[in-house]
Amino acid sequence: MSQRPSHVKFLVPELSLFIHEYPDVTVYRSGRLCHGKIQEYLTLRKKTSVTKNGSKRRTGRVSIVRAKTTGDNEAREIVKAIRGGRIDALVMESAHGDRAVTLQGAELPYRVLVESINEGAATLDRSGNVLYANARFAGILDLSVDKLVGTALVNHLPSWQRDKLLELIVQGHRRRAGIELILEAPTGSPKLVRFTLKPLKNTPRHTVCVVATELTELVEASEALKSNEESLRQLSARLLQLQDEERRHIARDLHDITGQKLAFQSMALSSLQTRQSPNLDAEAQQALSESLVLNKEISAEIRTLSYLLHPPLLDELGLSSAARWYAAGFTKRTGIPIDVDVPQEIKRFSPDAEVVIFRVLQESLTNVHRYANTSRARLCIRTTEDDIKVEIEDYGKGIQATKSKSPQDSVAPLGVGIQGMTERIRQLGGRLEITSGPKRGTLVTATIPLGGSQVEVPALPIANIAFTSAFPTDRALATHQRHQILIADDHEMIRRGVRNTLQTEPDLEICGEAINGQDAVDKVRALHPDLVILDINMPVLNGLVAVRQILRYSPNTKIVIFSVHDSDQTRQEVTAAGAHGFVSKGKDSNDLLRVVRDVLRMNNTQSASAAAIH
Repeated sequence: MSQRPSHVKFLVPELSLFIHEYPDVTVYRSGRLCHGKIQEYLTLRKKTSVTKNGSKRRTGRVSIVRAKTTGDNEAREIVKAIRGGRIDALVMESAHGDRAVTLQGAELPYRVLVESINEGAATLDRSGNVLYANARFAGILDLSVDKLVGTALVNHLPSWQRDKLLELIVQGHRRRAGIELILEAPTGSPKLVRFTLKPLKNTPRHTVCVVATELTELVEASEALKSNEESLRQLSARLLQLQDEERRHIARDLHDITGQKLAFQSMALSSLQTRQSPNLDAEAQQALSESLVLNKEISAEIRTLSYLLHPPLLDELGLSSAARWYAAGFTKRTGIPIDVDVPQEIKRFSPDAEVVIFRVLQESLTNVHRYANTSRARLCIRTTEDDIKVEIEDYGKGIQATKSKSPQDSVAPLGVGIQGMTERIRQLGGRLEITSGPKRGTLVTATIPLGGSQVEVPALPIANIAFTSAFPTDRALATHQRHQILIADDHEMIRRGVRNTLQTEPDLEICGEAINGQDAVDKVRALHPDLVILDINMPVLNGLVAVRQILRYSPNTKIVIFSVHDSDQTRQEVTAAGAHGFVSKGKDSNDLLRVVRDVLRMNNTQSASAAAIH
């Protein structure tokens, strides 16, 4: 590079700065300047030392040696040296004494910089021989600088990596190129090193610059971070699973224990009110009536809380019924109508998958009520052979763009919000997409693959019973015999309450009791009762499946569903199953007795849809 000595980029009054920070640099001072002409110049060279046997070896120390010049020929040699890049600094005369200056493009400051960086740096010729390497580059290869400089770089790599590096060197002479290689270390684990090559332009020889970056620690840190993230995800998944299990347990306890006790209390109080009312004074009758009203209110509140914690229809009947039931209840609670597009029949999935889909639906509709400010919403569920897709859409104000919050402000409570939905779906290998815009509403789409989520559940056809045998009058009325009643409920307290209500009736007789759905089917086949009072939530076989099986084996048997679950969707499912009547356990005993008598009077040619549903 041609450069006039007075055009300097780095002006260093004294080289002591370099000497202080880089003690390997030594300066030899000798000679003087005269007549304003350059009489000396400084250049870099490797220092050598004499060994015991008299040979010379390089010490690796960088020296700045001052040499005198004489005459114009030497001045021309200095200019050539500057152009060739061999001169790093000049000593120039000034009013304040000698000053050492480094030229623009001089090697000294750059070499000092390269020696201090944490990246490996080297230059190669066209054949891949190392012309220069800093200490870090040599250290990455577990070599000394002396053993590396002047040798072929590929010779210091494993044989199975050499072809890749040779190809990279060829590319590096034309354009920027890079590759990651695994280097075996003499001790410890292998190293992952990234080599980046770039051609050097405007140099006397065709050289290429190589930067080596050791990625081992970075990769190990990344793997550790991934491991920690996976551990956190597994912990989050476990916490969500435990949360759902706890909700299910609480909901079942409310139904099986608290709800059943309230139902028994309601039957006992109503029976007491009916039979002992003439013997009670006005104050006692009022207290009894208020107790019945309070019982019904508590039963309704317990039922609502139980449903919100874990919908019983989800376990008993599957996603389709549970989604329809929740949408109907949502409209009643909020006044926001929902356009429901859900197939009547959806194949059963694994319990975890059904719970996840329901929670996404539940959380999305909750957000619609809280934030959307919409007059209506839409719920759509679609299934294919590969996946199930759930869409919840509103037509409200949409999600407004807000400034980013701190991590502490942006973290939602576990199990709720977008984070909770995303994590639930991720556990099943699905994805959650949210599309929104100001005043355009919000669309939440959850897609879950069916692989491993779908389970086979025996599908019994919906009862569509057409009775061919004419039975114009009730059998008991014609023969003056008592109607045979079978009570099927897994709670002994409820069975006792029903038994106390019916056994005092002269035309009714309890012929047996069943403690689960399968037990009810078996006893119908054995006892041939006129009527079965059947709960929905029962072990072994749920009540609606038992209804279908009972009617298959004994089509003349009447069935009344007696359940704590009281909703329009439940009534529709009861009717679709073929039951002839429905009574909520929240009603009093007189309602149960009235429905039993209405169903017994029904003509067998009547369809289930014409049954008495109370």
